[in-house]
Order: sequence, then structure tokens, then C-alpha cells
Amino acid sequence: MLAAVQPSGLPMDRQVTLSSASEFDVKLANELLSEHFGQRISSVNTAPLGEGVGLMSAIARAWLTLADGSERSVVFKYVAQTDNASIAKGLNYYSNELNFYRHLANDCPIPIPRAIYAYIEPETQEFLLILEDITDVPPGDQLQGCDRALMSRAFQRAGELHGRYWGRTEEHSWLNYHNTDELNLFRRDVIYQPGVVPTLERFGSLFAGNLESTVVRIGEQFVEVFERAMSGAQTFIHGDYRIDNMLLPEIDGQTDIITVDWQNSGGGKGPHDIAYFSSQSCGPELRGEAEIAELRVYHDTLIGAGVRGYSFDECLRDYRLNLMATMITPVAVCGTLDQGNERGVELGRTMLERSLSALQSMECDQLLRELF
Repeated sequence: MLAAVQPSGLPMDRQVTLSSASEFDVKLANELLSEHFGQRISSVNTAPLGEGVGLMSAIARAWLTLADGSERSVVFKYVAQTDNASIAKGLNYYSNELNFYRHLANDCPIPIPRAIYAYIEPETQEFLLILEDITDVPPGDQLQGCDRALMSRAFQRAGELHGRYWGRTEEHSWLNYHNTDELNLFRRDVIYQPGVVPTLERFGSLFAGNLESTVVRIGEQFVEVFERAMSGAQTFIHGDYRIDNMLLPEIDGQTDIITVDWQNSGGGKGPHDIAYFSSQSCGPELRGEAEIAELRVYHDTLIGAGVRGYSFDECLRDYRLNLMATMITPVAVCGTLDQGNERGVELGRTMLERSLSALQSMECDQLLRELF
């Protein structure tokens, strides 16, 4: 059962959830945050973040004026006030993120925002998560994508995360796993297969060579593909590892990564995260030799973290399998696009083009024929 995290001496008997940003007032801010800041809070102003973009949580920022006149800010998340809430609860998104911050955040080997407060009500999944506000770091932009250096850093950071928990997921009884019969059938029947025809109709020009037949075949064999992609030694994965879920600080002239949004985290196969990042955030110019070289960075990082009995050839195979499994995201997006949403259409096209280039570069059609 989840209970409130106790950072900075936060009293454990404070079990607070929100249904609107306006509920985060001076009284509540003082109850939850005055110990953290070491003084009373005299005023609070809040504003929602990301309105209208279909987020699975409601997100807001609170600007706080402290008793000495200084100013601070925090970001807080609570249950989405849309139909997305029922989906998020059904997929355990809220409990996944709260469990991550309760059980793994202090041990997490990669940079993340620090949680100040976290509570979830087990029966209703109503929750409140308060995070430090990292305002001086630019966010990643999926439309802009990434360069080779950022790709390499993302693969390395993923290797650090996966290496820490490789083969250790059974130590965490609260973990939800990505590879389940129920979820795999849902992915195939409700998400992937219904999206294939609309995707082909809207973006047929992107399907060069045998890419159309490959994408259709992935849908037909989706359960089997996903099971193979996620089988074997399990680790803790982010599950939505893409540039839009990253902040990009500049440190000593190099871009690093702070990973946010752990709602889809859980037990799975490590290469799923890097296949997702590559297919979502890396353009066609980063395929071929660059892609293989950065995959070796990922594998070397795993080995450096103590992973044994996992060869580079196995890693490459799992990467190729997960490139096929992660096709579900562009197919889902492109199959349900509002054609009047110009940014949405551009994002869908970009995601699809990158994913198809990854399938082609890694000869996933050949692997599909060999396995099935």
C-alpha cells in the first residue's frame, strides 16, 4: 500500500489528494511544504501546464512567496480531469509513478526531478505528487529530435538505469510488468490493428519498398512480437523514453538528460527503452553505423554496471524486436489524428517517418520472416 513519502521531514499523517489546481492554496502549501523550505509560505499562485494536449495527469506549477520575501516554485501532478483518468488508472499509470518515487527514486542512477511529496489513495488512485521545479533547463522537443551526441547520452543513461536493476525486479513486489497476456491483446486489438489502415491511407507515401507489408505483418503477429521483445531477463524501464520526456541541461559544454514522467515505468526488457527513444526521437540520418555504435555504448554500459551473460548479438536482436513492438505508438497516433491539428499531424508524420527508417535500417522485415 502506498503512503506519503517523507522527504525533508514531511509528516507521514498528511494524506492529501487534489481534484483541481485551485485547491493548492496557502493553507495546504504550508501544511506540505513549510518544513521543506524552512519557513512559512505567505502566498501561492498556480497555473495549469500542458492544457489541451491529452496528458494522462493534470499538471500545474505553483509560485510560492516565502515569509522572508523570497520566491520558489514547484510542479505538482494530480488525477487528470478528463476521460484520460480512467485510462490512466486502468493502465496503473498513477501507481507506477508514485511507486517509482517511493521505492526507487533515491537509488535511481540517472538524473530525475526530486519528489517533495507523494501520496496515492490505494482504492480510488486519487493522488498528489509534488516535484522540484527545474525552471532553468530547456525541455526536449520531439519535433526537433536529437543529434548524435544526445542519442549517445540517451543510450548511456538508459544503460545505467537498466544495469542497476537488471535481473532484480523480483525484489520489488509492487512492480507492474509490461508483458502480460491481457495488455498484449489490448495493444493488438484495440490500438495497433485498428490504426493500420488509417495510417496507410494518410501517410502512404512514407511506406517505401516492403514497409507496408512489414507494418501490417507486425500487427498480425503483434502479441508474439511483443512477447519475444520483452522476454528474458527483466529490469526496470521507463516505458515512455523519448525526448519530450527529458530536460536537457548543459554541463561543461555537453548536454545531459534529466528524465521525467515515470507513469509508464515498470518491469520489462531494457532495449525497449532505447528502441523507443531511437524510433521516436532520432532521424534517418542517425541510422546505420551510428545506430550500431550507440547500441554498443548501451551494451557496454550494461556490462560496466555488472550485467553478465548478455551478449551484444542478443542485445541487437532484442533491439530489433523492440523496434517492431514500438511501432504501436506511431500507428496509434497516426491512426487517430485530428487532421485539423497541424502540430499533431506534423508530430505523427515525424514519428512515423523515424520509426519506419529504423525498421528499414535494422532489416526488421527479415527478422520477422525468420521468427514467424
